[in-house]
Amino acid sequence: MKSLDARLRLAGERRQVTALFYDIVGSTEILVRSDPEHYFRSVTALHQTAEVIVVRHGGFLHQRLGDGGCCFFGYPEQSEDAAESAVEAALALIGAETTRPRRTDEPFKLRIGIATSLVIFSSERAGIVGTAPILAARLQAEAEPNSVLVADSTFQLTCGKFDYSLVGEATLKGFDESIRLWRPEAKRHVPGRVSITRNADHAIRGRDKELATLIEAWKGARDGTGGSFAIIGEAGIGKSRLVSELRRNIDRDGLALQCNKRLEGQPFHPFIGFLETVVDAGALKSGEGSLLRNALRTAGMDVDVSAAEIISAFTGERSSATSGNIRVTDQTGRTFRRQVVDAAVRLLCCGASAGPTLIVFEDVHWADEMTLELLDSLCALAVTMPILVIQTSRIARAEAVASQITLRGLPSAAIRQLVTSIWNGSPPNGLSDFILEQCDGMPLYAEELAHFFRVRDTPSKPPSEWKQLLLEGGVSSLNDLLASRLAGTGSARRVAQFASAIGREFSIGLLANLLGKEGRQALGGHLAILASHGIIEPAPNQAETYQFRHVLLQEAGYGSLLKSDRLRIHKRIATLLVEERVPPLPSAIAAWQCAEAGRHGDAARFALMAAEACVVRSAMKEATLSLDLCMREITFLSRQHPGRRELALKMLQLQGVVATALEGEGSERARRTYSRAIQLLRRQETATREAHFPTYWGWWFTAPNIRTQQSRARILVEDMLAVNDPETRLQSYHCAWATGFHAGEHGFCLECVRKGLELYDAERAVRNRAFFGGHDARVCGLGESALANLILNRSDASENAISQCLEYAGLTDHAGSMVHALYYAIVLRCCQSRYEDVYALGERMLSLAEQHGLSASQARAKMYCGWAELMTSSPESGAKRFQEGLSLQQQSGTDDNLSIHSDMHSQVLQRIGRPLEALSVIDNAITVGRKSGQLFWLAELYRRRAGVRQGLGDKSYRIRNDLARALRIAEAEGAAWLSERTKRDLRHLA
Repeated sequence: MKSLDARLRLAGERRQVTALFYDIVGSTEILVRSDPEHYFRSVTALHQTAEVIVVRHGGFLHQRLGDGGCCFFGYPEQSEDAAESAVEAALALIGAETTRPRRTDEPFKLRIGIATSLVIFSSERAGIVGTAPILAARLQAEAEPNSVLVADSTFQLTCGKFDYSLVGEATLKGFDESIRLWRPEAKRHVPGRVSITRNADHAIRGRDKELATLIEAWKGARDGTGGSFAIIGEAGIGKSRLVSELRRNIDRDGLALQCNKRLEGQPFHPFIGFLETVVDAGALKSGEGSLLRNALRTAGMDVDVSAAEIISAFTGERSSATSGNIRVTDQTGRTFRRQVVDAAVRLLCCGASAGPTLIVFEDVHWADEMTLELLDSLCALAVTMPILVIQTSRIARAEAVASQITLRGLPSAAIRQLVTSIWNGSPPNGLSDFILEQCDGMPLYAEELAHFFRVRDTPSKPPSEWKQLLLEGGVSSLNDLLASRLAGTGSARRVAQFASAIGREFSIGLLANLLGKEGRQALGGHLAILASHGIIEPAPNQAETYQFRHVLLQEAGYGSLLKSDRLRIHKRIATLLVEERVPPLPSAIAAWQCAEAGRHGDAARFALMAAEACVVRSAMKEATLSLDLCMREITFLSRQHPGRRELALKMLQLQGVVATALEGEGSERARRTYSRAIQLLRRQETATREAHFPTYWGWWFTAPNIRTQQSRARILVEDMLAVNDPETRLQSYHCAWATGFHAGEHGFCLECVRKGLELYDAERAVRNRAFFGGHDARVCGLGESALANLILNRSDASENAISQCLEYAGLTDHAGSMVHALYYAIVLRCCQSRYEDVYALGERMLSLAEQHGLSASQARAKMYCGWAELMTSSPESGAKRFQEGLSLQQQSGTDDNLSIHSDMHSQVLQRIGRPLEALSVIDNAITVGRKSGQLFWLAELYRRRAGVRQGLGDKSYRIRNDLARALRIAEAEGAAWLSERTKRDLRHLA
């Protein structure tokens, strides 16, 4: 079996190669007329001579074919002048054979054919695929004795080096089009090449106006008023170079946040990456705010306690076990996300009081949503603080707050200055303009072209041959030039290729694991060579880590790898990650590596980890990227794969959470996702159903109406009866009592509360209250019990329950639970028409909701406060406040208590003299309530409609019909309190 290192050798490469075939003319006839032993020695001597000449010219004798041979130039070692070397070697071989002394009267005559093309070859030299060797073999068969024929592809690359004569055109076997045949006569004189040292940090050219703008903004920041700028332009246009020049001019490195490709799905990755350069991993992942704050202060960043605690809570390692439980109604998640962004702003600006701060975001086109929020917050703040915020991006954001600087191609004068600086003197006349014509003003392209021509002794060549130099070097794009720069590093190029498969940034440890024993021994020297050629550089503030100086260099290295080699490298990286034999990479990167390696199960697992990390941090948009990858990888797994079912269940669970958060509780995608999950889940054993209880919760929660939700709640309770975990059973009852009340099944509701709270555990509740409804289960059960007992006309039990509900909510010190308890108390007092209590409770609820960013609760509080104010003191002011709250609620798109809210709305309209509109609101509420199954207040709606109709002077039979319906509904539900209210109205009507 091959060793691991052997398996990781590059299988081959795509490369332009020149093939040379030589053959003895009339070899069979010579053999017939000669002594076989003498003939064998002569042919062997010919092959030895040919090999010496070919090797001397940088080629490789690939095969001896009896009376001929196959040679390659530019393979296995890459050469920029492979075609030239092949022609020169062919002429030398012809010359050697014609002058060789022989014992026989019949000296050998040779025919040689040469062709150039893109080929695919193996590193083991076992195979090469491309048209060059086939065409070269066909050409040698067409050549005259002791002559060389060259294909047009080779002629185009070498016509400036040799004198040629056109032999004609021929149609060769296997080629549809005719081939022009060229015969080289002699080589022209070519001076030796110049070796130069590359300087990767030339001064910026042609950006004086843009640089002056940034320097002026920095002066403003020094005076206390900063600014923000977005530098926009394509790759290689000089965005980062402009920022570097600013840093050099102001003598400040500033704070650098680097966005990275393949990390768009990792929330806040540039900020976390920045923190990793400032503090050690232990402080960052500890989850302890005091530890992180001390580490930051040691690094010179004196951030406040609150910010450190919030950031630590975000960066700390969390269990993903509860990530699937989070629902959109847990507003504290979105509030926490906002708090994290605000804390990051405070941290990045903490040094501004001591002097101006430069903050740079690189490659914002790869930023995640939270990073964009951070960036926009800083830009908005910059106008009032001594900070200068700069972002670089390939694309402009329409909603960006920053002033935009768009970089386009450099003017001709700047290109000339750039070429002159690289040339260390005056370049040949016209070369700068030629380079400008080729690069269209792109500075990176111009720089690479200048280096290309500098090492090729351009002064000795007329301008008419400069284009030919590009053809000979195989250069038609910036990528070709960068690939040429890589090729110039010799054997270090292999290290760059392996590193490119890791990413733009790579650790020495992981790279060493890929290269094998022999590669590890030479790694230090190869890294030094790559750095000296301006290809890589040490990663800022990260030990044992390098990065490619430009992403285009990484892409050039990656693009030079064969697909088969990429696969093998990715497989090795994936194995190291899965077996935890190297420090872990971010889950999103690990998922991509495994996907590229074809390890679909591992890719799906890492993608789920990345998505879970996003969800627990309320980064739902970022989570979708990893979930999409996970779904794709699962489709590649066979139905028999042992982990496929569990991966699919976890994926659907998270997809449901994300869809609910992004599109709303009633979104079709959320409902469809949860329904698919339940179809799969209900066929599984009890333990699996227990483990995926959050999926049941989501399926119940996203039901299209109360009637469907109630039927699902009963299924949920039934399916969870046999599970071992008491918390799971409690939460199943939690679903059931909430729906039971709305469905008018008050006895069922109270029974579920009783059974559920018997399972309640205060310590477990602390862990779960944020994930099941965003509130404490006991608070919810007591509040639901208070309302149900009221409707059943059990006033003492109701008052006792609401008192316990409010008291216990205060003890939790959990905003969601306290707001939830206040809402129950408000609804209870609203039903009882205790207006002053409603107003006081509403103000408390509004204060808490505003403090914690709970928008839905703010809307409700304003509605109830406005209603209470209208009913007691100020109709106009109260109606205005009620309408404001109603509008806020309608913007949120959900109303889980439409019946009572519509009742209140009708009272408001009736009180301000709009009874017909009041009647319309009640009509709609009755229709919706009957259709959806929200029945608990339906009797009261019919009673209220009778009252409105009576006020409008409607016919008495309609009024009696409404009251009769109200009484039937109330008695059917056992709602004695509602029955008494209706009976009282019937008595008054009589």
